[in-house]
This record gives sequence, C-alpha cells and structure tokens, in this order.
Amino acid sequence: MSDYDVRLWRALHRALLVLALGTVLLLIGLGRGAQRADSLFGLLLLGLAVAPAALTVRGMPPHARARLPELPKHRLLLTITAALLACSAVLTALWTLVNLLVPGVLAPLSLAVPVLAGAGLTTLAGRLTRTRRR
Repeated sequence: MSDYDVRLWRALHRALLVLALGTVLLLIGLGRGAQRADSLFGLLLLGLAVAPAALTVRGMPPHARARLPELPKHRLLLTITAALLACSAVLTALWTLVNLLVPGVLAPLSLAVPVLAGAGLTTLAGRLTRTRRR
C-alpha cells in the first residue's frame, strides 16, 4: 500500500467522522423541524467534510493525481467508501437546498444516516484487511 493510499484513507476517515457526527447532531438539534437558517449548518458541515479530501488530493503530486482514475481497479474498498461518502454529501447538500425552499423537511438528511453507516462498515473492512496484510 502506497503512502498516497494511506493519505486518502485518512482523508476519508476524517470526512466520515465529520459527516457522521454532523448529520446526527443536525438531526438531533433540529428536533421538530428545521428553519431556513439551519441550512447554514448544512453548508458548514459540507465544507468541513469536503475539505480534508480536497486538500489531500490537491497536495498529491501530479503523477499520483493522474493515477486516481485507476483506484476502482486496485482499491475497491477505498472506492466504495468514497462513493458512499459522496452520496451522503449529496444528500446533505440536497437537504440544505430543500430546507432553504421548504423549511422543515428532514428526509434527505435522515437518508444520509444509513449511507454513512455503510461507509463506516467499508472503512472498518478496509482497516481490517490492511492490518491483516502487514
């Protein structure tokens, strides 16, 4: 496993942690319903979740970034985790947009929770398979 794979896993772990905690805290904090102003928290959550991955990819040398499209062939669990996190981020962004237009809707945000659970399971599987290889 290369150093870049380890960096990508760490970035995905950070994004998973931020998205999972933020989504659950938003759902708990919103309680009965969301107001339009709560969409700012959704934007903040998305910014904090996307930042680690974006900074990690930006900090890679050009030859490593050029090989990113090959990840699905070689690092399946990493790819699945990234895809699930992207789906969760899209659901959170959808909630933010819908909440601006029609406050009180929590459905997209609550759908993000099982997706994040799936991302957590693939992350756990990735950790278990990495430790076995060493």
